[in-house]
Amino acid sequence: MNIIQNKTLIALSFLSLCTMLTACSADDEQTMNTDGRSVRQLSIAEVPLTRATLTDNANTLAAAWKAGDHATYLNLSSFTSYTMYYGTLTASSSEATSAFTGEVSCTMGDKVAFLYPATSPIYVGEDRGKFIISLAGQKGTLADMAQRFHYVYGVAEVTSVTENTATATCTQMKSLLVACKFRFRDGSENPIPVKTLSISYGTDLSAGFPQTYHLAPHTDPDQVSVPYNLASAGEPLSFSLDTETTDGVFVALFPISGQTLFFSVTNNAGTYTGTASATLKAGRFYPATIKLEK
Repeated sequence: MNIIQNKTLIALSFLSLCTMLTACSADDEQTMNTDGRSVRQLSIAEVPLTRATLTDNANTLAAAWKAGDHATYLNLSSFTSYTMYYGTLTASSSEATSAFTGEVSCTMGDKVAFLYPATSPIYVGEDRGKFIISLAGQKGTLADMAQRFHYVYGVAEVTSVTENTATATCTQMKSLLVACKFRFRDGSENPIPVKTLSISYGTDLSAGFPQTYHLAPHTDPDQVSVPYNLASAGEPLSFSLDTETTDGVFVALFPISGQTLFFSVTNNAGTYTGTASATLKAGRFYPATIKLEK
């Protein structure tokens, strides 16, 4: 009798362990949600014009998605202190508008935040659910700025669901940063080749420039923005180009209002510096030529 009871206890213990392990698996967290949501293949039709791919047209930047572009989704309707469903969506075509698809834990009426380029939200701590918007590591080229630094935000609403699929609409995408193209000239109006560029607040490099911002998502895109004149991180925003160029350095910046900027450019001939007063609005493109002195 004791032997049979012991075997029964062992079997029950093993079954309980298997059940615990299954309940903790990542797949089941996404397919057996206690809030009634389930993983569905979501399609967001015609996500509107943005700046995923940029073309320099002198005073403007032409914009289009590129097939295969990745964006991050975060389900705002299901977000709680213990629940956060997020993942990746992918562009279907290279057009001014494109469908985005991916597996999303959702149900009818859910509001889903949409951020390009793909940026995983902060998972723990007081900023849980926010996105880190970073300016660090820019290469100064148009392609790099378009692919990694021209952040845009929108919200899609799930409008229909089946057991395994869902569709959603997204009527607005909002650019969060400023796009700039800087050229430099000396006192004689000669172009200054750029090998490295550093940008700071104020009249020298000591004030530094803000590098990151923790962006809080919201169901209303108009409530989502990067504030003007963020506090400096203490380090200048720096660029190191592969080769010297006079064709212009493409730079993504946080919005600025009435701020003095200090520029330092180096090339084989030495270092050139100067300042400019700037008011730069998110979503705008600013081609500018700045005079520097050696």
